[in-house]
Amino acid sequence: MDQHNSFRERIENGEVVLGARSVTFSPTVIEVYGDLGIDFVWLDFEHQGPSPYDSTLFEDLTRAAEVGGTELFVRLPSADPALIRKVLDAGVRNVFIPRVDSAEEVRRAAKATRFVYDGEPGERGLASGRSRTWGSADDYVETEDEEVCLGVMIEKTTAVDDLENILDVPELGFVFIGPSDLSVQMGHPNEKSHPEVRDQIADIQRQCLDAGVPMGCIANEPEAVAEAIDDGHQIIRMGGDLSSAKSVLSERLDRIDDLR
Repeated sequence: MDQHNSFRERIENGEVVLGARSVTFSPTVIEVYGDLGIDFVWLDFEHQGPSPYDSTLFEDLTRAAEVGGTELFVRLPSADPALIRKVLDAGVRNVFIPRVDSAEEVRRAAKATRFVYDGEPGERGLASGRSRTWGSADDYVETEDEEVCLGVMIEKTTAVDDLENILDVPELGFVFIGPSDLSVQMGHPNEKSHPEVRDQIADIQRQCLDAGVPMGCIANEPEAVAEAIDDGHQIIRMGGDLSSAKSVLSERLDRIDDLR
């Protein structure tokens, strides 16, 4: 397989990447997204979907991404090092961990992605899966450490309290802010516009920018995407497959009803 990770390359170069969610986990949808020019496909294994321990599933999904010319952006359900290694061995380049609490937890996850970590042996193991082109990639170890990208979601007050140390963890590729779960943690469930929640998000954004760590958010409308970019976000999810289908088809049905 092609080990190159255009997602990591672009955010490290200060560019913006635009992605879309696929709740169907369909290789066909992923390939079509790539054909459309979408930079990454958000796959959420925390809240839905098949088992993230199924490596044959990821083999098919990464093939579709490679054919379409896009990258997978995989939210895992936990920071379990064994799960991280298994997903990377199947060919995934970009993973992010939800609900982290501390820099130490992030460091353990980052170490699981690397053969060499912070000048010492990492916790990544040699495998012969798709990421190694079934054992035939001679530069596998060096290339993996150069291409794999790990991020975390900041959506708990414990993570906010330790944010300075989290942002200082070696090999942390990006931070994605989770306003919905953060609002729950702050005692304002689903009130993402609550002044306290908005102020906290603004502080997280400021700290990420000061630390030079790329950050991501969700923004569905073009105007909101433009505003997010202006605010310094480099990773933006802008909708998904089922939501787009519902929006387009419901609008067409309404128009047809108006014409009948």
